[in-house]
Amino acid sequence: MTTGTESTIASRWTRVDLVFVLIFVLAIALRVYLAFTLPYIHDEENNAIPLARLISFTPGQLNLPLRGENHPALPAYVAKASGALFGTTPQGYRALHVALGLGGLLMLYRLARQWYGPLAACWAAAFFAFNQYFATVSSRVTAHAPYFFLVIAAIFAFSSFLRWQKPAYLYVSGLAVGLAFYCKEHSALLLPLFFLTLLLPGYRRWLRTPFPYLAAAVFVAVIGADLYWNLTTDRQTARVSYGDQVAQQATYASHLERIGGLGVSPYPAMFYGREVVEALYRRVTGNALYDDTVEYPSLNPALGALLLGLVLFTSFRPPASDGARGYLLMIFWGLFLFFTFIAKGDPPGRLAPVSWMWVDITLIPAVVLSGARLVDVKGWWRAAAWTGALAVLLFDVWRTVA
Repeated sequence: MTTGTESTIASRWTRVDLVFVLIFVLAIALRVYLAFTLPYIHDEENNAIPLARLISFTPGQLNLPLRGENHPALPAYVAKASGALFGTTPQGYRALHVALGLGGLLMLYRLARQWYGPLAACWAAAFFAFNQYFATVSSRVTAHAPYFFLVIAAIFAFSSFLRWQKPAYLYVSGLAVGLAFYCKEHSALLLPLFFLTLLLPGYRRWLRTPFPYLAAAVFVAVIGADLYWNLTTDRQTARVSYGDQVAQQATYASHLERIGGLGVSPYPAMFYGREVVEALYRRVTGNALYDDTVEYPSLNPALGALLLGLVLFTSFRPPASDGARGYLLMIFWGLFLFFTFIAKGDPPGRLAPVSWMWVDITLIPAVVLSGARLVDVKGWWRAAAWTGALAVLLFDVWRTVA
């Protein structure tokens, strides 16, 4: 028999879940609008779509590329499927990417909800759904939508393992990281961060079991074909066709040449406010900061400052009783600091030597932790904090559609 208190809690959670339904519907509307109005950018019309058009499953005319010019070819297969299902118009090619972006939003909401409750999850979902960066990249035919979907799946699966202590979730996380690798290779950095998380109190016993290592083996098995290609291919002669052009392909060695040694890079901070970092860099050095990704919007500085501030506050506050704090901070700071202390290298071909987009998945732990901190605020400070956060989100939506 349900008690009055249990009924009240269930009712409150239902109302909050309805708030998420509203967020989700608005997220759909925003992405549909962007999919219909945004012009193609270079990565769409010169990378994903041309490679997708050359994919053939016809017997006798098979063409199943494993890699594109700089990265594995999974995003091209997503574009191929989207074009086959919804048509080869810009909106048709973008449809499946919109769906994957929304699928990632659902998983992120569930991730935040399982640790911090529905109210914090709604804030996390709103930050994720309406920031200009993710709203834009999840409405275009690039690697970002499938990449984010698979990375969120990996982080969610490992989070579920921490929550429920069931080894099956480890295997799912290994599988998801392996598939994300076929979008962007640096997703492999999640694996050592997962192992470092297992060093936290309460999880160390799992390192004495075979399960984490079997999950890592799943990852290696998934990327086996790409490993074999890299071991047997001469990068000086490797080429991929994009129809009317042929491009030199990058290998793992090519990507490693992006690392120029130890240094201090401003690029990770650019993700959280490109305009501010560029202005500060120009003021300090007198030079313009190189940016090879001008077609993509970063987070607006107001939202970036809010998220960074809440992550910093979480980092220095006394440890919470839940197991997600250490895990999410491990992912955020592990990725952010890794790329912050890498000097710009000199890679071959058309590989960008540096990019602020390398840290874009730090957005996932940032929004979850920020949602949790906003719910922690009490009294009249809560009204002020929530009003400010809502104003920042509305400003971001305005920037996105303007």
